Amino acid sequence: MITVQLTRKYLRNPIYSIGILLVIVVAMEGVSWSYIYSSKLDRVIKYGGFGPYMWLFVRSIIIPEIFTVLILLSLLNQQHKYFHFKAIALTPRAVFHYQLKLLPVVLLAFFIFNPITETVRFALEKFPDYSFQNYLDSFLIGTFSGEIYLRYLIPILLIAYISVNISLLSDYLRERQRVQQEAESESAMMAQVIDQLSNSQPAPPNQTDQKLYLRGKNAHGEITFLSTEAYFFTVEDRSYYAELPRGRYLVTKTLNELETELDQVQFFRIKRDYIVNKEAILNYAYWENGKYIVRLNTPDNHEVIVPRARMHEFKEWLQGNAPPRTDTDSTADTLEVASS
Repeated sequence: MITVQLTRKYLRNPIYSIGILLVIVVAMEGVSWSYIYSSKLDRVIKYGGFGPYMWLFVRSIIIPEIFTVLILLSLLNQQHKYFHFKAIALTPRAVFHYQLKLLPVVLLAFFIFNPITETVRFALEKFPDYSFQNYLDSFLIGTFSGEIYLRYLIPILLIAYISVNISLLSDYLRERQRVQQEAESESAMMAQVIDQLSNSQPAPPNQTDQKLYLRGKNAHGEITFLSTEAYFFTVEDRSYYAELPRGRYLVTKTLNELETELDQVQFFRIKRDYIVNKEAILNYAYWENGKYIVRLNTPDNHEVIVPRARMHEFKEWLQGNAPPRTDTDSTADTLEVASS
């Protein structure tokens, strides 16, 4: 399962969304000319030609609605920050829930941007003949109606969700490119390691391999990865997994085998069904009933509940005092699977 980090680089750049606004406004104007041509032509004549008509179109519609887009995007960005939308699993269910969480802000945005948009429209349209009463009746109070809300609804939904989905696609392509570059780098590194190993003597059986390569697979295919890339290794439903920045992968080695082969300075078996990477430790705190909670620096801030008896060795390990490696057998493998 691929997890996409939501950088919102596209969403935070209003230029692209203003472009979407212009396309929508021009399309609506073109449609209106098709259906009410005579009325539009009368309006052009009334304002003294196409030049004055287009200037009125720009200052009455395009410029005010640019403020609408800026405020809408600002609200969406603030929602991402407030609710900590930092990553999303690339599954239809997760994407649908993500889009659904944005809907309330999109539906309520009208009540925030409308006073500002109408104030800008009033300042541009009525210059220099300003009337406060006209402003209240025609541009402020009078614009808070069901008809105007519904008139805005479809364009706002289009602008919001087109911007959000283009931003999501941009983040996905960026993540895919990063993963591809990492895979190419790993392949080159793997080839170099194999070449070095072919020209060197085999290491003693108990020597720790500081660059242990493992094979993993998921629904999308297989990879070879460096053990230090893993946040943690775990066992679920009688299967062993490595949690990587690019997602979760099934591995063939048991936790007991991994505990023996992994660098014990870098990895620690924090409980029977978890081996954690020191680089992934975020913090730990007392939880309840003599247990501790250890938080990992994964995209979802994964948490592991650890018994008090294991915490002393864990703290010693964090300080650089690695505990002696213990021998394990097939019985321990059976126990760790059963406990999952």
